[in-house]
Amino acid sequence: MKKILFLLLIVFVFSVDSFAEKVFFADGSRNKKEIALTFDDGPGYNTEEVLSILRLKKVKATFFLLGESIESKPYLVKEIAEDGHEIASHTYKHINFYKYKYKKTEDYNKLKDKISKNLLKNQRLIEKFAGYKPKLVRFPHGYMRQPALDVARENGYKVINWSFGTDWNEFDSYEHLLGAYLEHAKPGTIFLMHDLKDNSLLVEMLPQLIDILQFVGYKFVTVSELLNFN
Repeated sequence: MKKILFLLLIVFVFSVDSFAEKVFFADGSRNKKEIALTFDDGPGYNTEEVLSILRLKKVKATFFLLGESIESKPYLVKEIAEDGHEIASHTYKHINFYKYKYKKTEDYNKLKDKISKNLLKNQRLIEKFAGYKPKLVRFPHGYMRQPALDVARENGYKVINWSFGTDWNEFDSYEHLLGAYLEHAKPGTIFLMHDLKDNSLLVEMLPQLIDILQFVGYKFVTVSELLNFN
């Protein structure tokens, strides 16, 4: 009996430790009607229009900023921060880490080093223009394999992917784009959108999405609020 209790205790301890070390998230609690709007790759062409809409609707969002985009429009980083939105990292370059294979420890460490350099270079830019270190990262293309998770954990980051996103696909009207997002709206959803390039359908769709979901009782929050990181 003592042996069984001892084994159960070990399982419990390891379970608690694993939970404490959780670093990857793609949605929040299904018990609250909360949704997080997230924008990748900016600051860019649509950022100011997106900020204007969010300001008008009194909604806060999370912006996963790309280092190369920050260097092009650093003044927008300050504007995002001053509007009270959450600034997160999308690393410095939009590298597809999925193409790198690692069968040996040496390859694994090289990939980790490449990911780490991209993450930390962008961190320095965000600290410079936003005034604080981001605590969330979304790796390009939703990369979430072990090298990235290790780098994030070692540098105090949580890795955030998304529940649904489709604004990069072709739609013949903003109504169809709106319908796609509404169809996937559930408590705890993290929506992915992009503000780097000219996306007129997104700009038309966004205020409608906010209005409709607020009307049916949803609250829009930052990712950190959604996941209770604050």
